Amino acid sequence: MKNLLLTISIAISFSTTALASNIGDDKLSIINNDNVELSYTDASQKAVILFSAINTNKEALELIFDKNVSMIQVFDMEGELEMMLPIASNEVDLGLSLFEPGTYKLGLMVDGLDEIQFTNMMIK
Repeated sequence: MKNLLLTISIAISFSTTALASNIGDDKLSIINNDNVELSYTDASQKAVILFSAINTNKEALELIFDKNVSMIQVFDMEGELEMMLPIASNEVDLGLSLFEPGTYKLGLMVDGLDEIQFTNMMIK
């Protein structure tokens, strides 16, 4: 029963991703819909995020990474640190209610990578 529920939830997540994400279209976009845009700053980062979706029920970004993310730093467009979120997991649910409409830069501290991986996020 547990495996069946897991399989169903993964299938629903992938179908949500197909509707909410355009990763793999040779652009830097991770997610682009009416509420949020999330994009890489460099094409070499595409191997870091394995899965991305927007969970409309929880109003959250759902990201799965290839390795554990120890911390997420959120910067405003002036480069000021807005918040730091300890994660310690390869699965991240980032609530959109944490953010006002605007543009942000997310710094992802991924285990095994020396440099912080940055993404751009715009909340509409």
